[in-house]
Amino acid sequence: AVQESPNRGLDSGKETMMGDYVYCLHPLVVIMSNSANLLKGKKVIVIGGSSGIGRSVAAAALSNGASVVISSSSQQKIDAAVERLRQSSNGVADITVKGCAFDLKDLEALKAFLDKEGPFDHLAITAGTIKGLQRFPKVGVTERLKSEFDLRYYAVITAAQHIYNNKLINPGGSIIMTIGTSHYQSLPGWGLLSGVIGAVEGSTRGLAVDLKPIRVNTIAPGVVDTEIFDGLSPERKKEIIEERTKALPVGHVGTPEEVAEAYMFAMKCTYLTGQVIVVDGGQTVV
Repeated sequence: AVQESPNRGLDSGKETMMGDYVYCLHPLVVIMSNSANLLKGKKVIVIGGSSGIGRSVAAAALSNGASVVISSSSQQKIDAAVERLRQSSNGVADITVKGCAFDLKDLEALKAFLDKEGPFDHLAITAGTIKGLQRFPKVGVTERLKSEFDLRYYAVITAAQHIYNNKLINPGGSIIMTIGTSHYQSLPGWGLLSGVIGAVEGSTRGLAVDLKPIRVNTIAPGVVDTEIFDGLSPERKKEIIEERTKALPVGHVGTPEEVAEAYMFAMKCTYLTGQVIVVDGGQTVV
């Protein structure tokens, strides 16, 4: 947006030299960011939105003026999350939040959910678990690998295909997937999860081409203090948090609210597609 400025302290069209660059300063023109309004009136779907990063993505979308639908496999968690999100929106007019419970690995239920809620503007998929995955190679490869691929890969690809074929996303909309960083920086026992993450990462670029003009991006959070760590023993969780706090350049483990801002950027930036945004406090650079 362009807005006139009352400041007339500079001559109109005055050029000034800064190094090798020439800047034209005009007293009447000030570029104003419209970022705060880019999600206003939009509809955002968050699969896995009842807790952790997903719930924070839903809250951030609400605070940006969007209406939100969250999903989870647990109706109890959905009800609690919806109530919490409604309270956080402070009764802002024209903003709604609701939820739907279904098993993400039930692909027909997934399609039915998308059909019911479409058309919408953005889909963020944050569902996932790490329970048992940190024990590879002691866990059963066939059982665990199939379970994680069903949840983290097949469901995501099925959703993307169904959305594209049925025109369920409005022009300018996007699909945002979620992975982790274990395939960038390997951790002991996480070999299975790294493989699943690599598959989703590779699909990001391919889907951005195949589904155009729908934008497709992926967020790769590092260690974030959410309920997902409940699958670990308290001792192991504490150990990971302390290790990461000391090692990370930012000096703290991430919060879901911090990571949610990356999803907001991916939704708002209409020039972004086929990219993986790593939000890990510098974990992969040290």
